[in-house]
Amino acid sequence: MGSGRVVGFGEALIRLTTPDRTRLEQAPHLVPEVGGTELNTLIALTRFGHAATFVTRLPDNPFGARIAGHARSYGVEVAAEWDAGGRAGLYFVEPGAPPRPTEVTYDRAGSAPTRLAPGQLAWDTVLSGADALHSTGITCALGAGPRDAVIEAFTAAQRLGVRASLDLNYRSRLWSQEDAAEAFRRVVPLADVVFASAHDLALVLGHHGPALDLARELREGVYAGERPPTVVLRDSARPDDPGRVRVTVTLVGDEVTTGKPAEAEVVDAFGAGDVAAGAYLHAVLSGAAPQLAADLAARACAHMHTVAGDTWITRPGELDPAYGDGRSVLR
Repeated sequence: MGSGRVVGFGEALIRLTTPDRTRLEQAPHLVPEVGGTELNTLIALTRFGHAATFVTRLPDNPFGARIAGHARSYGVEVAAEWDAGGRAGLYFVEPGAPPRPTEVTYDRAGSAPTRLAPGQLAWDTVLSGADALHSTGITCALGAGPRDAVIEAFTAAQRLGVRASLDLNYRSRLWSQEDAAEAFRRVVPLADVVFASAHDLALVLGHHGPALDLARELREGVYAGERPPTVVLRDSARPDDPGRVRVTVTLVGDEVTTGKPAEAEVVDAFGAGDVAAGAYLHAVLSGAAPQLAADLAARACAHMHTVAGDTWITRPGELDPAYGDGRSVLR
C-alpha cells in the first residue's frame, strides 16, 4: 500500500449518461454520476492507500453536496470554497458504437470553479505535509482566474519542495489550441511530472514529430526549468478490434523507460488517463523503479477501460498480471 498525501486542484462535475447508447434526443432518462479529472486521480490514489485532499470550489446546493459526498465516500478529503450563488458544471455523455464515436456535450460555463482566482487559497497551509500536487490543463481551460490559480499553486509547490504533477489533458471543446498552448507554456516549467499525449506535446511545442522526440524537447528545451520534468507519455491505440484498447506508457526522464503494453475491452473510456496518472504517482511516491511505474500505469489505465463511469472501482489483486489466470469467469 502507498504512503504520502496528494493534493488535487480542479473541478468536479455531474456526469449525465444516456442509457443503452441512445442519443440525447431520444434518451428516456439520464444516468447521473460524479466525474472530474483531478478527483478521479485522487480516488485512484486512495485505492492504492494514499491520503488525498481535493481542493475546489463547489456550489452550495444539492449538486455541490453530491460531489463532496462522492469524494468523501472514497476517502478523499474535501477542502472546498462554497459558492452560495454558484452552479455545478454538467457534462452529457452519448456512448457511441463504431463508426459513431462517443460524444461529450458540456454545460459548464459559469460553474463555481470558474470563479477560482489567485489569492483565494493559502497554499502554504493547503500543501503543508503534502508529497505531491496534481492538476490539469482542464482546470486551466476554465478561464484566466483558474489558470492563474493553478500557476499560483504550482509556484507554491515548487517553493515548498512539493512534487508538482500536471496532466496537459487538452480538450478541444473547452478552448482553442492557441489559448491552451499559451497557458501550458506558463505552467509546464513549474511541473516536476507532465502527463501528455503526442498531440498535447505538439500543441505546446508548436510542431509535430515523433512523441519521444517531442517529450525530450519539452524537458530539455526552453520549457525546462532547473529540474527538467519527467514526461509520462500515454499511448492508447486501438488494435484490430475497435472494441479493445492497447495502452503503453513511456517515461521520459534522464533515461527512457517503456512499460509493458496492457490490453482491455472497452466498456467506458472515461477516466482511464486519470487512473494512469494516479497509478504512476503512487509508484513514484512508493519509491518504485521506473519500469514498475510504467507497467503499473499501463495496467491501471487498461483496467479503468473495463469500468463504467468516471470512478475507478478495483479490488485487491486485479492489477496483478496473473489475476484470473486467463479465465473469463472466476468462481
